Amino acid sequence: MDRNQKGCFAEYKFATRAMENGFNVCMPLLDSSTYDCVLEKDGVMFKVQIKYVSADRQKDPEHNNTRVTLHRDGGGYPAHLCDYFAVWFDEYDGFFIIENEGQKAMRFSLTNKYKDNFNNFDLIQ
Repeated sequence: MDRNQKGCFAEYKFATRAMENGFNVCMPLLDSSTYDCVLEKDGVMFKVQIKYVSADRQKDPEHNNTRVTLHRDGGGYPAHLCDYFAVWFDEYDGFFIIENEGQKAMRFSLTNKYKDNFNNFDLIQ
């Protein structure tokens, strides 16, 4: 798959998993949006930016984690542009779901501070 196909794969995979977790899902028609989907549950809406990380992405051997840069046109995602990030990891076959607090990069693994964010759709509220 090329880069665009991988991004689409992650977006549709996230939409499917979100529906399995009781969310209604809307996706913008244009890819120029600052979010990739909108989730709705109990009348509350959340904008989600989705990222894809391939299994062959280099890890930091010292910390055994993978650094993911969250950028948009050279900058970050201010909290008003999206509420959550969903970062797909091929290696783990799932998503890390992170609230947007203006982060520009994060380090992920199944053993670091984001371990409880893995496939945890209950964090979206």
